[in-house]
Amino acid sequence: MRGIRKPAAIGIFVIATAIPTSGLEHNTQRSIFVSAGREARIASYGAPDEKCKAAAQPEVAIAEWPSYGSIADKPVRVIAERSNILRADHPCLGRFIDAIAIYYRPKSGFRGSDRVRLRIKFDPAGSASSANMVEEEILIGVR
Repeated sequence: MRGIRKPAAIGIFVIATAIPTSGLEHNTQRSIFVSAGREARIASYGAPDEKCKAAAQPEVAIAEWPSYGSIADKPVRVIAERSNILRADHPCLGRFIDAIAIYYRPKSGFRGSDRVRLRIKFDPAGSASSANMVEEEILIGVR
C-alpha cells in the first residue's frame, strides 16, 4: 500500500507528514456501517495549503488492524469538511481538496463487528519540528 505503513517485525510503526497548525493530539472514535462483501471508504484525510492546492499528504499508520477485513488506501478528491481536515478555520472548508482515503473490505461471508485504529500524522507546512497526531478508532458494523 502506498501511504499506509505496515509494522516492522518487532511491531514499530513509522509515520510522518502535513497541516498548518502544530502540537495537537486528538483521539477520536466513531462508528460506521458497511455492506458485506463490498469495499467501502471509511475515512479520508487531507492537508491542503492555504490556497487549497495539494500539500504533503498526511501519513496513515495502522495502530490496530481489523480482525475480519483488509485495509487499502487510495488518493481521492473530496470536499473538505471539519471531519477530514484538522484545522477548523481552514480556508478550504467546503472546497475540493486532494486527500488520502482509507477503504475497508470485509472478508468474504463476514457479518458482524470489526474495528480499526489509525494514526494519522500531519506535519506542519514547511517544518519538521512539530507535528499533529490524530488517533482514530473506527468501529465497523458489517451488514
